[in-house]
Amino acid sequence: MSRTLLLLVCAVVLAGCEMHASGVSVQTLRDDDAPISESWNTRMVISEDGRPRLVMEAQYMARHETPDSTWMVLTGADESRDRVHVVIFDAKGDTSAVVSTQRIVYHERERRFVALGDVDVRSGTERRVRSEHLSWLEATARVSTPGFATITTPTETLSGYGLDADENLQDFSMARVSGTVLIEDE
Repeated sequence: MSRTLLLLVCAVVLAGCEMHASGVSVQTLRDDDAPISESWNTRMVISEDGRPRLVMEAQYMARHETPDSTWMVLTGADESRDRVHVVIFDAKGDTSAVVSTQRIVYHERERRFVALGDVDVRSGTERRVRSEHLSWLEATARVSTPGFATITTPTETLSGYGLDADENLQDFSMARVSGTVLIEDE
């Protein structure tokens, strides 16, 4: 009896087993949002005609790639506390602006940088922009904010929406502006 029972159990187990194609491949194991590479304590330099155009430092960098896009995400090790630092240089090699933010997303093909979270931009001309979201398009040397921003100069503090400015923060425009302007008596 025990031999018959053993054969019966084996027959039931074997009948329930069949080979299935798993459908699992390296591609399906890879999460669509997962980076293709990661780096820690990153220093990224972009040069133009042998001169630095931008130097970016972050504690963490993740590079992502899809068939039509490549981008990098740079953050601190603790995004709520650590900062990403960027120095932008003008055509002469002088510092044009210094950016400090919680996160930067760099879209390679567009050469567009998006700073997110407590963005603080200081230009060499004593001008400063604060916002939660700021984009810089390298090709046009323009910065913009889709939402609220505050720009401070030696003589004015202006707040508004939709900032569009040159990277030196000399020429700028905003909508729905409020603020203070220092007017000197002659």
